[in-house]
Amino acid sequence: MHCLNETKSEYDTMIIPFLWLVVVSLFGVSAWIIWRAGKKAASLDFRLLQNDASLLEDKGVIVAQMTGLPPGARVVPGAYVFITPVQPTPVRTMNETEVSIWQK
Repeated sequence: MHCLNETKSEYDTMIIPFLWLVVVSLFGVSAWIIWRAGKKAASLDFRLLQNDASLLEDKGVIVAQMTGLPPGARVVPGAYVFITPVQPTPVRTMNETEVSIWQK
């Protein structure tokens, strides 16, 4: 009966450590990518809670929608944020003749 170790060539003894190195390297790179994504997500949540204005200019963040804008504000893609104030409409009180017309 032949044992597998008896037929091992010099090529086999060199390729197995290389394949293990490739496997460990791929695992390490995958773990690093997942760790970095988790860290970036946690950082983004913290920056959103702090209302960090630099998020609008961050290269790694794409702003798809802005909520909570004041009435009358316009959003122009690729432009800096400009908030235009809405002109208040004057409130006019009715005099006695106008009140009597509406009450009829």
